[in-house]
Amino acid sequence: MGEIISKVIPIFLLIALGYIIKQKNLVKQESMDEFKNGVINIALPALLFITFRDMTLKKEYFLVIFVVFILLIILYIIGNLLNRIKSISHPLVPFIVTSFTFGLLGIPLFSSVFGVENLEKISIFGVAHEFFIWFIFYTLLKMKFNNERFSIDTIKGFLNSPLIISIILGLLLNIMKLEKIFFENTLFMGVDITLNYLSSLATPIILIIIGFGLKINKIYIKQSMKLFLIRIITILIMGYIFKIFIINRIITNDPLFDYAYFTFLILPPPYSLSIFVDKYANREYSEIANNVVVIHTIACITIFVLFVLTFVGENLY
Repeated sequence: MGEIISKVIPIFLLIALGYIIKQKNLVKQESMDEFKNGVINIALPALLFITFRDMTLKKEYFLVIFVVFILLIILYIIGNLLNRIKSISHPLVPFIVTSFTFGLLGIPLFSSVFGVENLEKISIFGVAHEFFIWFIFYTLLKMKFNNERFSIDTIKGFLNSPLIISIILGLLLNIMKLEKIFFENTLFMGVDITLNYLSSLATPIILIIIGFGLKINKIYIKQSMKLFLIRIITILIMGYIFKIFIINRIITNDPLFDYAYFTFLILPPPYSLSIFVDKYANREYSEIANNVVVIHTIACITIFVLFVLTFVGENLY
């Protein structure tokens, strides 16, 4: 238990550091945005490339990717059905109950406790999630608030994403059994060391960025809390219906996979949600979306830590 606690403490300290930096105005918002872009476009792709390059590919992983993709679509459909209930109806509901902050919270949380070497357990959900986000989620968001349709730019954005490129390259090297060149060739060994240096920056910087961005607009707190509760209840119920009746038949007796799945389900909506809502809808909806993300982020970290301390403990070792 002591070793688990020692892994959990940095999560709080780094988030607190980010919050202090914000309160003391030690770093301007523009600079933090640049740090964030650097993490998304450099450090995180390096980490994902290494993860998919080195992971043990199993045929059941591809089934899980497909199942999770279907789950995300069904969650969106359920969101539309829930939106017909007058007491909880809101234009954001269908988008609130699906999609996750996979890269900017799921990876640092899971790796901080379970280790980078086990990232493949949660990364397989990320593959399905990235396909859903790029091809369905943002397209539906633009259709809802801006009357746009699916276009070639959507495909271009997907193929130009550093996260997608890193996953595809890592998988290709893995499938073709070419990953060994990174450990046998001097030049590629140097590249591998560089990638490891970059990937090691991802978790601490992301947690600092999260702390820096913790800000709630109290005007919309009631509406935001309602949407948060709708989201987490819907996702946990549907997520575990899928797990019990489908996923458990694909992957069995893998506690780390179970921990990864739970971590994935409790993640907040994408941090980019409020930005896209602000661009395509209005400021009020953007503030509500941001509130939901912040509230859920705090809840997610709290739930994750309690889960680890209560149910994982020494079983990890």
